[in-house]
Amino acid sequence: MRQTFIVLSVVLAIAGMSIASEPFQQIRGVIHLDTTVSGGEYDPEKMVDFLHEHNLKVAIFSDHITVRIEYGVFPARQITGWIVGKIIANAFDRTGSVTNYGPENYLALLDELDRKYEDMTVIPGVEAIPFYYWDGSPFLGRLTMHNGYKHLLAFGMVQPDDYAGLPTVGEGFLNHYNWETVLSLWPLVLVFFGIKCFQRARSSRRYRSYRFPAILFLGVGILFLIHNFPYKFGKYDQYHGDQGLGPYQDFVDYVADHNGLVFWAHPEVSSDISYGEIGPVKIRGITPASYQDLLYLQNYTGFAALYEGMKYMIPPGGIWDQVLEQYCRGYRQKPVWAIAEGDVEGESFSPTLSQTVFLVRERSREEILQSLREGRIYGVCGPLADNLSLTEYALSSDEGATADTGETLESKHGKLTFRAVLACKESKLGNTIDVELIRDGEVIGKYKGKGLVKITHTEELAADGRIHYYRLDARAPKQSRLISNPIFVRSTGSL
Repeated sequence: MRQTFIVLSVVLAIAGMSIASEPFQQIRGVIHLDTTVSGGEYDPEKMVDFLHEHNLKVAIFSDHITVRIEYGVFPARQITGWIVGKIIANAFDRTGSVTNYGPENYLALLDELDRKYEDMTVIPGVEAIPFYYWDGSPFLGRLTMHNGYKHLLAFGMVQPDDYAGLPTVGEGFLNHYNWETVLSLWPLVLVFFGIKCFQRARSSRRYRSYRFPAILFLGVGILFLIHNFPYKFGKYDQYHGDQGLGPYQDFVDYVADHNGLVFWAHPEVSSDISYGEIGPVKIRGITPASYQDLLYLQNYTGFAALYEGMKYMIPPGGIWDQVLEQYCRGYRQKPVWAIAEGDVEGESFSPTLSQTVFLVRERSREEILQSLREGRIYGVCGPLADNLSLTEYALSSDEGATADTGETLESKHGKLTFRAVLACKESKLGNTIDVELIRDGEVIGKYKGKGLVKITHTEELAADGRIHYYRLDARAPKQSRLISNPIFVRSTGSL
């Protein structure tokens, strides 16, 4: 028995070594696809065909979980909010959502497409508006909706109930009993007066004069009791102004608790839109750029760097480097990764213009999601995105240890060697590459080549006992770009 156990252990160890040593393959795909489920041009299968025609192998969908934008008036906020929401949705042709389509139907459809297209991997996800709020008043002829364009992407959850329960203000944010529950019972006062009027009517000669108000009080009271049922209210609502990052943090924590991943969409986009008029009321939507929020939000997986995170997020010393520095200094539990965000709805934006490259050992949902979770990805964008690639990317120590993208190299103070190879296929647009090597938010090397850039950078690891990181930012012609995720090194030595 013991010999059998030893043999089995050796076999398993060898198998484990074989799996661990299996090289990564690079698979290109697009994150953030909107379909006819929530206002896109293509139905889900046509969207998969669209990517397939462009030789992309991963399709990560993110239809809107809800597009309900409601403004209700007390004391009938639910019904008036529903009516106004319908008017707004119909006026701007935004009526579809995963909620309306049904999360179970949505997941089943994408599962079927994943099985049907054997050479592609189809992954379901959603785009959410966790929170928005109003100011102004319809009685003054002006309403402004704030933060309606702050969107988060959620992937990786597998159960329909996980999506149905996503906390957003449009669907009721973590509904529970609170002080508003007591206020919502105000119709009991009308019911009480109605009963009293009926009692007076029976004992009074003026029966008819009491009968009408009795019916009116009871009818309105019962109607509003039904309207307010089940007397639960969201943790946040759209009627009490800006409520900070609480709604977004709760959203992120919910997705993480359900084994999902959250990426902040288009963090640098601001909007100031006139939605026109509904009757005499002018409606606007204002959303400031949200990139500063990423410094304070915790537990999210990453953000969209390309295209809409290039001005403030990814430059050396920018918001991303500040967030990574928080991780390195122990103020954040895990790093934050950069992706390329497609936001593809149809022919108006080619899926090849913004691609995420996944480093995986096999092309499966689980492996692709794990590569997102661990930072085994890099992003490319622009007309030459198809031509750009990162063929080598590693950090090694003179002790023989090596780390790849997203990994942490453990090393005593000594010599570190960073190696990378970037390639850009020849085209009529050119194939020059300009690369910046960034360490801890500062540029420590610049490299340039035509078609191929090989980087070897050697330096001594400081014996400071902290974590450092390296990353690459590369540019090619016609505003094409490649952004890598960091490799970390932890100094185990001491001063």
